[in-house]
Amino acid sequence: MLDPVELFPEVPNLYEFPSIHADMVFDERRVRAYRRAIDAAVADGDVVVDIGAGTGLLSFLCLQAGARRVHAIERSPVIRWAQLLAEKNGFADRMVFHHADAREIDLGVKVDVIVSELIGHLAFEEGMAETIVDVKDRFLKPGGTLIPAKVSLHAALVCEASIYPDYVDCWGTIWGIDFSVLREQASRTAYVTDITERDLLSKSQEVLAWDFSQTPGAIERTLGYTTLRKGTVNGIALWFDAQLGPTIRLSSGPWTKTHWRQCFIPFREPIPVSAGDDLQIAFEMRFRSRSRDPFVLNAFAV
Repeated sequence: MLDPVELFPEVPNLYEFPSIHADMVFDERRVRAYRRAIDAAVADGDVVVDIGAGTGLLSFLCLQAGARRVHAIERSPVIRWAQLLAEKNGFADRMVFHHADAREIDLGVKVDVIVSELIGHLAFEEGMAETIVDVKDRFLKPGGTLIPAKVSLHAALVCEASIYPDYVDCWGTIWGIDFSVLREQASRTAYVTDITERDLLSKSQEVLAWDFSQTPGAIERTLGYTTLRKGTVNGIALWFDAQLGPTIRLSSGPWTKTHWRQCFIPFREPIPVSAGDDLQIAFEMRFRSRSRDPFVLNAFAV
């Protein structure tokens, strides 16, 4: 018998796989937008904080833009990759690395710019709002710059063509066993997928816009949508828009191609509609009070 091979002493977090970071590093739309915003905001001699630094790419862009010092904060072991890259590229002497949660450290200095890319597929599920609200007051100089300055979440009615049939409606009698109880569970989650403009059955609306001016809490709101054509509404498509600078925006909408893609929240049952029908959609959001708390977003027809 062969001796057992320990492939992973500990199963790593999703963000500890290089493939996840490859998606971000090679996302040209993402990196070019951040580079433009950083070049416009960072002046020679500035001190910058990079929240959720990952491999350090945004930190390096800040140094290329003229920053005198960058504090790279990352709570995962991936920060070691950033250190190796900084040493390899001659950035290490201008960087300070913090292996910690940004909300649990004190830099001891005020900075000119805070840059972060804690943006999830649903904009806020990676704890961006809670983290930036906390560190902005403690780290940023009066008149300093936040990148992004504002992030909004948008939603539209959709007829989704693959997730709904393959992952929601699929639960019935299989192999002589009734799996229908799983259909309820499958209709109560969000899916990351590719939504096209052809899938949209309404214009989009802004569900939430956040400028990091206050601590987020529970949010409940209802939006009215008017259908554009005849079809079947089987859920809501969601995406974000991030304002990186006064004229620089980064979107994950159906008309763009980024590594984020879009999100789909299915309805329990599809709703046949005609052009001009009105639907009321209720949104419920709960943010994190602690790092391990879940971010919750529900959307349903009322």
